[in-house]
Amino acid sequence: MAKPKIVAIDDEVEFIGMLKDYFEPRGYGIEVAVRGAKGIEIVKEKHPDVVLIDLKMPGIDGDEVLRLLKSMDPAPKVIFVTAYDDGGKTKARLLKMGAYAYFDKPISSLKDLEDVVNKAAKR
Repeated sequence: MAKPKIVAIDDEVEFIGMLKDYFEPRGYGIEVAVRGAKGIEIVKEKHPDVVLIDLKMPGIDGDEVLRLLKSMDPAPKVIFVTAYDDGGKTKARLLKMGAYAYFDKPISSLKDLEDVVNKAAKR
């Protein structure tokens, strides 16, 4: 089975660079964007299996990106990776809105993220 295609949308250049450096050598196709609007363009063009999104970004934030992605057919699986912490309220809200998973930054294990990406792509 081919590795999932991923789009990562995060305004932290170092973080998306780290994701690219982790996933590419392992055979994943990964595209990155530092703005929500650009990320949406890439998703429309590349049709990824999974989209990794930060919550708080300038312009279109993660909430709006999730809404736009859920309206696509087929909709990619969405995994939030964010440092935003409000005691779990936002996590519960995003999962209810249709996000597949939610990771807190800093990520303690990219392998755990990879495992969830693979599970999401199979659904």
